Amino acid sequence: MAIQYERIKKTIAALAAYGTLPQGGTTRLSYTAEYLAAQAFLQREMRESGMLAEVDPIGNLIGTYVGREPELTAVMSGSHLDTVPAGGNFDGALGIVAALECVRSWQEEGYRPKRTVQVIATIEEECTAFGMACFGVRVRGGEFKKQQPESIMHLTGGSLADCLQAAGLPHSALQDAAVGFRDLAAFVELHIEPGADLEERGLTCGAVTAIVGYDRLFLTLHGEANHAGTTSMRRRRDALAAAAEVILGVKELAEADDRFVATVGQLNVAPNAVNIVPGKVQLAIETRAADDMVLAEVRAKIMSLLERTASKSGIMITQENDFHVDAVPLSESVRKVIEQSAAECDVSCQAMPSWAGHDAQIFAASGVPTGMIFVPSINGVSHSKEESSDFQAVTQAVKVLEKTLKTLAGV
Repeated sequence: MAIQYERIKKTIAALAAYGTLPQGGTTRLSYTAEYLAAQAFLQREMRESGMLAEVDPIGNLIGTYVGREPELTAVMSGSHLDTVPAGGNFDGALGIVAALECVRSWQEEGYRPKRTVQVIATIEEECTAFGMACFGVRVRGGEFKKQQPESIMHLTGGSLADCLQAAGLPHSALQDAAVGFRDLAAFVELHIEPGADLEERGLTCGAVTAIVGYDRLFLTLHGEANHAGTTSMRRRRDALAAAAEVILGVKELAEADDRFVATVGQLNVAPNAVNIVPGKVQLAIETRAADDMVLAEVRAKIMSLLERTASKSGIMITQENDFHVDAVPLSESVRKVIEQSAAECDVSCQAMPSWAGHDAQIFAASGVPTGMIFVPSINGVSHSKEESSDFQAVTQAVKVLEKTLKTLAGV
């Protein structure tokens, strides 16, 4: 049987019911009752599709469709089951349903690939529980195996230990789940595009080249607080006016170079009173690019901007903190399989970076040949109850995924 449009649509709707909100959207946070119910639903669906389906010690659900040569390393596909608060029905869930649909179609036609194919529904990708993105996959990779669950605090109180107990998972999950990725030949994640490029270009899918890295600079601009009426304009050392120059300067740099994006999304002003010249401003600058060399180049330009602004305004700028995450290139060979599969399915496709983070970057950074397939988001909306994708485009992209997995798993 072929990939089925109606079945994909029905399964997305069924998952959305776990955590649906009266005002629209879905809240399905990791380890909650809604999450565990959705996980149990998927586990039943996997088993009905001929898979072995088990939850690992940290809470990732893995369905296994055993291949003709099970001693070979496996091919894995899937995405995350958790949502952001009041999120939509496609982010994460679509990647799981897409991989599940591929296996369903194989079972119906009696097809079994050479390699085992696994479908994963990862837990806690959205960092709503512990403030750490892609947590479930990172645990699987062994990043936290020297820690105890009591040391990982929940953002709303309690700890990972409480979550494990509520979900019936072992206290030793951080060690037991740390199996690594050596048993994987490839990982492919289908995901809605967190942006509008594909829709604007009229394309059906994207083949992701890299997941961008980012720099975050946390700065304090030190001016002089003074009376807003009695301090002449020429005597002012206005920290907020200087911050405005920095913000506009960063914006101009990004608008002149489409290799990166830049945002000043955090601003604290002191004393923050209507009749006082601002004496201090704290702000954060984030830049994102698919190439770490571009990030380094941009940082140098921003530092030059800061020096010019400080000199012109008579203020002092200090750097309080600095945070960098490397860009992660995805596998060129897997991307070529995706592009060839799209061509064979007569589906329009373009190579593109991902400007947001995903579980795929953890697999890729761990050495697993990794690819991503993007599906257009209507109006470029994600992380919102308004997020949606056209199911015709979704079905076409799932066909590309199915052919990709068949190629990687060995016909």
